[in-house]
Amino acid sequence: MKKHFIVIIICAMLFSCGGRMTKKKALDQTLYQYAKVIRWADYDTAMTFFSPDIDKAHKPSRLDIQRLKQFNVSSYVAAPILPGETENAIIQDVKLKLYNLHTKREREVIDRQVWEYDSDTKRWLLTSGFPKLLHNR
Repeated sequence: MKKHFIVIIICAMLFSCGGRMTKKKALDQTLYQYAKVIRWADYDTAMTFFSPDIDKAHKPSRLDIQRLKQFNVSSYVAAPILPGETENAIIQDVKLKLYNLHTKREREVIDRQVWEYDSDTKRWLLTSGFPKLLHNR
């Protein structure tokens, strides 16, 4: 009887962690896919990671997208994730080395990414927008 009780408790604990593991797995997959898209400078696809509720300050215009396309990413180094303001948010700083196709110069930018989990769609969405390279001359 005691063994059955222990097995039931262990199963209950594993079941309760299942939601968190799924959320963590979704985060890992999202961060991996986003990094891959940014490394290839595919900014149009990168916008599919944006939250539909992103504010105007972070939402790029078509002109911003065209400006971004003058850069190739030569390095993408992600720091460990940090907890965000809520349980469903994380922050990740990424060191980007960007090569300007026109000036043939490389520069480094720190991209502070803020991601929020949408429990309805079961997706992590970027709320911080693209790297702030357009303003870091």
